[in-house]
Amino acid sequence: MNSKQMKPIRRKARHILVAWLHTLMTKEEASKINYKNVFSFIPNQTHYYQGDTFRLQPWSYKWIVQKLKRNPLLTYDQLNDTLQPTEKDLRRHKMIEEGPIKNDK
Repeated sequence: MNSKQMKPIRRKARHILVAWLHTLMTKEEASKINYKNVFSFIPNQTHYYQGDTFRLQPWSYKWIVQKLKRNPLLTYDQLNDTLQPTEKDLRRHKMIEEGPIKNDK
């Protein structure tokens, strides 16, 4: 993407990051966090190792920017909903735990 498109995305990502941190902290601590100092409150680790691949840490700045590149109109609530498991994921997890369906005749 060109820089004219990325500038608003990065700006929105910082605001979403501030909103997310406000939900995690008390009101006194949250009042200290703003758009300019948000990076001093988040960890530096942006990736984690899963199996054979490195993945972006959810709610890191890079993760939010990546999601906003796909859909710049996303809001904090919509991003939060993307982390919730879908019905398909829940069925898949249940299948892994219980095994295939057995017909008892």
